[in-house]
Amino acid sequence: MKFRKLIAASAALCLAAPAASNAMTAWATKPIDEVIPGDVNVDYTFNLADIVLFQRYLRGDDCEVLFPAYKEPGPGGDVNKDGSMDIFDLIGMRKLIVKDITGAPEPEVETAARNLCEGIKKSPNTSGIYMPDYQNYKEFIDSQTNFTIDMLKKTYSEKKGANDLISPYSIVQALGMTANGADGDTLKEMENVLGGGMDIASLNRYLKGQREMTVNENDWAKWSFSTANSIWARNDTSRIQPRPEFIQNCVDYYDSEFYIAPFDDTTLNDVNNWVNVKTNKMIPKILNRINPDDVMYLVNAVAFEAEWMDPYEKYMIKDGKFTSADGKEQDAKMLCSSEIYTSDENTEGMIKFYSGRRYGFAALLPSEDTDIDTYIENMTAEKLHNLISEYRTTNYEMANMKLPKFKYEYENELSDELCAMGMPTAFSDDADFSRMSAINDQNPLSIGYVIHKTFIDLDENGTKAAAATLVAVKDTAMPREPEKEVVFDRPFVYCIFDTDNYLPVFIGVLNSLE
Repeated sequence: MKFRKLIAASAALCLAAPAASNAMTAWATKPIDEVIPGDVNVDYTFNLADIVLFQRYLRGDDCEVLFPAYKEPGPGGDVNKDGSMDIFDLIGMRKLIVKDITGAPEPEVETAARNLCEGIKKSPNTSGIYMPDYQNYKEFIDSQTNFTIDMLKKTYSEKKGANDLISPYSIVQALGMTANGADGDTLKEMENVLGGGMDIASLNRYLKGQREMTVNENDWAKWSFSTANSIWARNDTSRIQPRPEFIQNCVDYYDSEFYIAPFDDTTLNDVNNWVNVKTNKMIPKILNRINPDDVMYLVNAVAFEAEWMDPYEKYMIKDGKFTSADGKEQDAKMLCSSEIYTSDENTEGMIKFYSGRRYGFAALLPSEDTDIDTYIENMTAEKLHNLISEYRTTNYEMANMKLPKFKYEYENELSDELCAMGMPTAFSDDADFSRMSAINDQNPLSIGYVIHKTFIDLDENGTKAAAATLVAVKDTAMPREPEKEVVFDRPFVYCIFDTDNYLPVFIGVLNSLE
């Protein structure tokens, strides 16, 4: 096992591309009041970026570009403390990173791809933020609620009359990782859409904090909410070279795994199997094929399973009818109980809690004079927030409720929706993902498509729900269709020549194939 992980560590070091010098500037201007072994860029963290920079330093690259403030590696570069910085210190750094990797847990999903981030140590001081007393907490909540309503409106407008189910949490997790590789206008648009204008560093911390809050620490509360993130990069350094600081951010804030894969049928199976395992087999497949121009996948998977705090007994399940959007009457099993009542000018609804009260379920019924299409069109973030939180601030009332059991799957490709919401540049030829790949200037990247799949099963015992989001990053290096065509279907001359002096060593004419 240790040998395999050593190989993974070495591969990670070989893959890592040069870190951006402007990112180093802010770190290097800090006072050196604490020396961390291996911390050559003086960001008080030792990770892959330090090793890549130190390799470039030893190779003789311009130190003023690598370390703008100090003009040389920080004192942490002297790992063996012999007063000089040389190849022996690089060996020491590699041993430090390998030490972290060899203590890593076994991956949950077996793949043919190489997991290069298995066990890479997280940077310190990258704690999440998700607490009501933090000054910008409301800004984050408002931004995520606005994103929820905007995305619901966009997805529903395409399929009016059909079931719809999205996980804004899953979508933002996947796109949040992606935004760490963006820059310029591309990054600004993604920050506006995903966080209401919040900078990516703050958004990273909030999303990490939100994810950490989904961990159930009480054995008696019968619910689980698991989140998993992964990055899959094409094993072709001529097309993409993931920057180490991009990968490190995804490890630090998204607990992401990082795989190098051939992007063939084995990768297709690996990605689908990863999603299947991480969603507790509720979403067995997210990709149907791998496109020739796909060079990276950023994938999020979510699995939620919870029992009701007050389950429905058999006598509470009654036969009933449900009228669909097209007016057809359908047989239904109705779950009958007394639940918290919520309402506004054109809504009546219910709130029911899952075990532990950490999560709740809300059902909102438009008034009879408001059709569902109009109701969704007029929905606002404030309206939704008020309906699902009203019971916390008022003396709520109870009402008899009849809720149908239901189960279905949903799938959508979200490119059009995200463009309409304000981030079209990420999908265009003007996209800037220079913080994702070290060769983006030679081989520009953009988002090709965003696949979102969900599943829900609600019955008398509780609810099972899952979501998976895949962001496919593409490049422009795929084989292009030739503009001209030459068909050798008549006599022609041919030769075999010496490439040193361009003299033919064989030459001939083909007049017949017989």
